[in-house]
Amino acid sequence: MLGAYDRPRERVNVDFVACIGLTAGAPTTYGRPPPLAFHRAEELTYAEVRRFDRARTIAFQPVSALEVHGPHLPLGMDWYMARWMAEETARRFADRHPEWTVVSLPALSIGADELPLRGSMSVPARTLYRAVVAHGRALAKAGYGFVVVTNGHGGPRHAAALEAACRWVSRRHRIAMFTPSAAVLHRIITGGRFELTEELLGRALSERERHGLVIGEHAGGWETSFMLAQDASLVDGEWPTLGPLAPPRWKPLMRLGEWLSARRERRGRDATKLRQGAEGLAGSIGWLLNARFGYGGREVTYKGDPSVASVEIGEAFREILARDCLQVVEQVTAGRRVPEDVRSIASDHAVIQPGFMLKTVVIVASVVLLGSLFL
Repeated sequence: MLGAYDRPRERVNVDFVACIGLTAGAPTTYGRPPPLAFHRAEELTYAEVRRFDRARTIAFQPVSALEVHGPHLPLGMDWYMARWMAEETARRFADRHPEWTVVSLPALSIGADELPLRGSMSVPARTLYRAVVAHGRALAKAGYGFVVVTNGHGGPRHAAALEAACRWVSRRHRIAMFTPSAAVLHRIITGGRFELTEELLGRALSERERHGLVIGEHAGGWETSFMLAQDASLVDGEWPTLGPLAPPRWKPLMRLGEWLSARRERRGRDATKLRQGAEGLAGSIGWLLNARFGYGGREVTYKGDPSVASVEIGEAFREILARDCLQVVEQVTAGRRVPEDVRSIASDHAVIQPGFMLKTVVIVASVVLLGSLFL
């Protein structure tokens, strides 16, 4: 029986799905019997879990919450994407490695840095971090030697919390727990996979499409395309009329980021990541202020250009997500890459790490206390 996640999708481009080797009308492995090595965690028995060979047992864990995605996409946009990356990557890995035990876990609907509008479900980044650490600990005790955390949400503190939790569990419990999603998504939405996108499409992207796909992404061209391919009935019909839009950036942080970047460059050092981090954080803060206090003008519920979306771009996007996630999984499981090296720019900036403020307060308090003792 098909569940809500597996319902037939509408308006599939038959020529496109045929060109990448998929069956029209069911352009994912969901339409085929699962590989023998593929299992759903909720269907396993205790006896089967006891037979796990840690060295060849891998779990795929989606982690994304509900969040407002413009006026046109469902609240579960990130949840659908996390599920897609987990299940499709798991099935493809199982196809390639029938000697492994490949387990798809139920999605954890939890997230940080969500757009604070009615319908979004958000927790503090530290809460997310602790939840994923606790979950990873349980998976390690269950006998999983590898855990792949997938994520469809681009919130900086969300991604940072997931990556930090994976590193902690990997070190503490001696398993390989990692999350490739943020790095994979960032490469795609910044235009780094345009060449492969065009190869899959069988045509060049128009200048309008290229521009619309790189001006920012939250319910924009990429995500709207994803959902059109996933289930067009869940996309509101007004999406073609939604033009380019971006949240306001918080000006004080933008000025600080520019000053720090310029200072770094005067010393002959690369400031690209610093500038990107400042811009991203300024956008997040500006969006938060916009949602809560109207900062910057009218309410902003999406970022990018949904009007450039299409089913065929969505199919290409989904294919690239699965391929790129699988590539990382293959590298880690083969020992060619250590799990701690699977990270995005979200792990580069201390200020967005879980527990940063608490640690800062403890350090300041300690300095004040020590100072008072010696005065």
